[in-house]
Amino acid sequence: ARYRLETYTQHYDGVDTLQRYYDEVYYPKHEPISDWMEEQADRVGTSWKKHMADCDHHHALATPHDVELWCQKLLESCSPETAYKTYFRRLYSFYEYLQDSNQHPHLYNPLLLAAVEHDTAYQIWQYRIKLRSK
Repeated sequence: ARYRLETYTQHYDGVDTLQRYYDEVYYPKHEPISDWMEEQADRVGTSWKKHMADCDHHHALATPHDVELWCQKLLESCSPETAYKTYFRRLYSFYEYLQDSNQHPHLYNPLLLAAVEHDTAYQIWQYRIKLRSK
């Protein structure tokens, strides 16, 4: 149970981990930042944080099931290509950062686990594989 992210809820209460990631890692890595790029990042952040609030979890502490439900919502309004390019890959990189950082307890990326365990996340993941196999 100690590896389950929800055991760290108190550590993340009131902290906007995703915005901190954007400000300290994502934006500096992609400078200069265009208005379009910032709008895309905001769109992902808004969508993900709202979804996670609806799941009653902090946005940095997702389960693979939380990710699957979000992917289902995404595919109700966009194609797998848009779901991957606009949303999934940005959130995936956020969780990769959390996993690589010694300041966070993340030992796994819930987006990757969702792609292994659930159909809709797998469908979006397949788009990633398609892009990388070209």
